[in-house]
Amino acid sequence: MRGEEPALVEALRMRALPEGSCDKLLEFLRLYRNAVQMIVDKIWSIDGRLSKRKLHRLFYSNLVSMGFRAHHAKEVYVYAESLVESARSNGGRKPILRKLSARIDRYDYKLDLDTMTLALKLHSGYEAKLKLVSSSERVGKFRGWRNYELVVKYDGSGFWVSIYFRRAVKAVKPRTV
Repeated sequence: MRGEEPALVEALRMRALPEGSCDKLLEFLRLYRNAVQMIVDKIWSIDGRLSKRKLHRLFYSNLVSMGFRAHHAKEVYVYAESLVESARSNGGRKPILRKLSARIDRYDYKLDLDTMTLALKLHSGYEAKLKLVSSSERVGKFRGWRNYELVVKYDGSGFWVSIYFRRAVKAVKPRTV
């Protein structure tokens, strides 16, 4: 992040098993993908780069009316804008999203590494609870770290969660020999 001290960022990827029905979670992932695709289509037709304020003004109210929470709406239009910017800088075509995945801000989930559970706040007031499957050694590494974002993916065989952790690193004064 700009203006902050140097940080080390690492991701912990693990299998997630839904507790109960996974219909609402799949519905949320489809809705998220379709919303990102809709925003990508609209941004692609606009020449030039849009500021975050302009993106917010154009898309926020529409996304909230679709049932998204405030932080989900922000993640959708920021992610869509980054996809379009990346495709344009590479001289590529308009991105077409196929995979079911969603970026979720830290305000929209509750992670408990002791019990290995994850509670997600979805659209329209729904919630989903996931049981995380991973070895305790891998999880133990991240006990003192801060988590700030996660990505939930569905690949046809099951759900996967990638949790992004960060910790501050202290700059060391170099020694001369």
